[in-house]
Amino acid sequence: MAAGMEAGMEAGRVPGDGSVDPGGKRPVSPERPPFAGLVYYLVGGTLPPRYTPWVSHDLTGPRWRVRQASRPPLVMLPFAIMFALLPGRLEVRLTISIFLLVATVGLGFATAGHFRNRRLVQHGLAPVLPPEEDDGIDL
Repeated sequence: MAAGMEAGMEAGRVPGDGSVDPGGKRPVSPERPPFAGLVYYLVGGTLPPRYTPWVSHDLTGPRWRVRQASRPPLVMLPFAIMFALLPGRLEVRLTISIFLLVATVGLGFATAGHFRNRRLVQHGLAPVLPPEEDDGIDL
């Protein structure tokens, strides 16, 4: 009986919504945007509606916080390289570059929930937490 219920539940799923494949062995991943779309998404752009399942998985799936926290250092990387190439003592230039990257990782983790909700709304999805609960600690 349980096998029949599982088959009936899987039959109603749409490919690309994070469901399992017809064989039931592994999850079907949503349609991923092309490289140019990923870069555009990385810097804050809104993807077309056909990528909404992928955006939803990216912002609510496992390890979403790590993905959100890794975006600011990727955007900061060109600036860190620029500071490393400026004239001056090598240890000072490297210290500034490393500090920029470490600080953006910390800020990325600290603001991941807020920016996740903003990006969910930006793509027409419901936020995970209501805005008043996501603002931080009430004093």
